[in-house]
Amino acid sequence: MSEFQLDMTLHPGQNPLKEALDTGKFIFLAECSPPENELRREAAVDRIVPLAETMAKQEDLCGGLAITDYYGAPWSAAEIASALPEKFRNRNLYYLSGCSRDADAVAEQLNIAANAGVYNIVPVSGNASGLTARECRARNFCDSTRQLQLISGRQENFFAGVQFNPFHYDRNTAFASWNSLAGKIKAGAQFIVSQSGWDMLQNQSLAWYLLNRQCYLPLIAHLTLLTPDKAEKIISGKVPGVRMTAAFRKLLEQELSGSKAQFESAQYRRIELQSAGCRLMGYSGVQISGVDFPGKAQTIAARIRAALQEFRTFEHWLDEYNAHQAGAEMGGGVDRYHLYDRVLRRPYPFDEPPAISNPGAAEYSWQERAAYHVKRFFFAKADKQRPGRDFLLKKLLTGCPGCTQCTLPQNDFICIQNCPKRLTNGPCGAVNEDGRCEICDSECVFVKKVRCSRWREGISCLESGH
Repeated sequence: MSEFQLDMTLHPGQNPLKEALDTGKFIFLAECSPPENELRREAAVDRIVPLAETMAKQEDLCGGLAITDYYGAPWSAAEIASALPEKFRNRNLYYLSGCSRDADAVAEQLNIAANAGVYNIVPVSGNASGLTARECRARNFCDSTRQLQLISGRQENFFAGVQFNPFHYDRNTAFASWNSLAGKIKAGAQFIVSQSGWDMLQNQSLAWYLLNRQCYLPLIAHLTLLTPDKAEKIISGKVPGVRMTAAFRKLLEQELSGSKAQFESAQYRRIELQSAGCRLMGYSGVQISGVDFPGKAQTIAARIRAALQEFRTFEHWLDEYNAHQAGAEMGGGVDRYHLYDRVLRRPYPFDEPPAISNPGAAEYSWQERAAYHVKRFFFAKADKQRPGRDFLLKKLLTGCPGCTQCTLPQNDFICIQNCPKRLTNGPCGAVNEDGRCEICDSECVFVKKVRCSRWREGISCLESGH
């Protein structure tokens, strides 16, 4: 009986992670995935518990885990969460993938989490790399916006965040992604986790974007502790979605050319600088991948503490950061676009709201403009007509797959149901830098929609969140 009482939660409903974010306490989350080769849930959890115990000891950083959720793994993040000791459960973030799950399957995962008293959820659409367009269309994808809507309709006190990829440099791709974020915030996101990346300019752009919209959600930066093997894969282009400048690639190659100890020291220092920089930019914490065992977690926690003490002003941090990076910008190509200018020149712009950088003229050909007018002529009232009306003409002009509710007038007469994942709010985090879909070689429908909106309305579509 006494052993049972020791395992009981003394404060039902207590959520240390939410409390830390609500009070501005800086947090450190170690990213981990459920072991793929463990068919017994208890054995999988036993492999995670030592890391969870180490992170729980980082009280001043509100240490915890960020447990990912991948299609094909034996156990979902929610199932792992329900088997963890209660004292650890709400110190962690749990990702909920929409890949191969419809709304009912997502609801089932939420039931598992709710029954275990687990509330810190990050819904994601899910990865589809390696699939053909046909395979992707045959698989369900419950996108993160739809999951947020499902969560907001429940009675449990879920603390639901969202993941966002700020690391785009093409104007249209970036605008499509930022517009998607506005939709996720509207759907009820309570905090934001950036996708993995290292470009501090883009991290600051995300903080400025929320400030400009007077949206004060907690931000968590997703960082990566590089190993020599991973750095070599990134340099050789074997890690999809990772973008870097030639200058930063050269810097990584120089770091790899030294000893293993020298390379490791450089990466630890980079994590220190990134963590301290994010704190000074207004972030509430960091989630770090590559922290795969307790000793490494203990080391990184100590280094983060030291960095937060070392850098008390943005100017001091910026000088050291530029010195460590040898002045190399980390992401984007020659024609890269940044949402704001003067990033990494000053901290939060308290003196004036930042204005969005001029993206230049919209790239919309005369053929696309003519096609827009033709589709508008035929389908201006398509959303008020029965879905099957003029199906062959819709198929010819828009690639219509036969939707149950037509939304052409709301989407600049571009059929968003042509997205292989059937996403409805905006591009997934895996959209290519040049705006191509990750599945097929065609342009992402949401990027195309943004190009059309820019031609018709300028950048007001981004400012309004529509």
